[in-house]
Amino acid sequence: MKKIRSRRYQTLISEIDKSKTYPLEDAIDLVKRSSNTKFDATLEAHINLHLDVTKADQQVRSTVLLPHGSGKEPKILVFTQSPDVELKQSGVVIGDKQTVSDIINTGKISFDKVVATPEMMPVLTPAAKVLGPRGLMPNPKTGTVTTDLKKTIQELKSGLIEFKTGKSPIIHAIIGKASFEKEKLVENFKVLLDSINRSRPKGTKGDLIVSIYLTTTMSPSVRVDSSSLK
Repeated sequence: MKKIRSRRYQTLISEIDKSKTYPLEDAIDLVKRSSNTKFDATLEAHINLHLDVTKADQQVRSTVLLPHGSGKEPKILVFTQSPDVELKQSGVVIGDKQTVSDIINTGKISFDKVVATPEMMPVLTPAAKVLGPRGLMPNPKTGTVTTDLKKTIQELKSGLIEFKTGKSPIIHAIIGKASFEKEKLVENFKVLLDSINRSRPKGTKGDLIVSIYLTTTMSPSVRVDSSSLK
């Protein structure tokens, strides 16, 4: 069944030439102009990579600290045996065995990030079947299993985001809000792209980037001319 688009969406898409690729700055301008929702929409990058993700050694997963933040204050759940006063006052929620039980029994998650110290991982492991599919299970590769909770929480609040491939070789990542100045979005995107390139699996050849699209919530996408980024 063909999806029926709103009149607003049809108007927005008429301003974008789908047969054309745009330099990064122009693409961001278009996306910002097309975001006329009543809320501050999130701007996302969708980056298709030249990888065979059916092979375990061609998966990509890492983190990057966006220099201007993501524009979103994450809700953080922390598991640690010894929460100090500073941690309790930092705005995070401290989890325990009952929290794990609630996650398993209800399957409901009201947090954006879950962080744990190494000794708490056995306590959290039973909830992996719920947290894992949602990308929330703490993992040393993403820095969410840590002995330095203060640093990790500060980075998450400052714009540390995770990017990864999954069943498809496409990375979906936030680069800010539509209200951000263009220059800040450009810098956030370039830092993200540089981190993706540095996370390139060993042994892969040729151009890593196949295509790049930018979009905001409920708005049409704009294709970026990836050759202009080299």
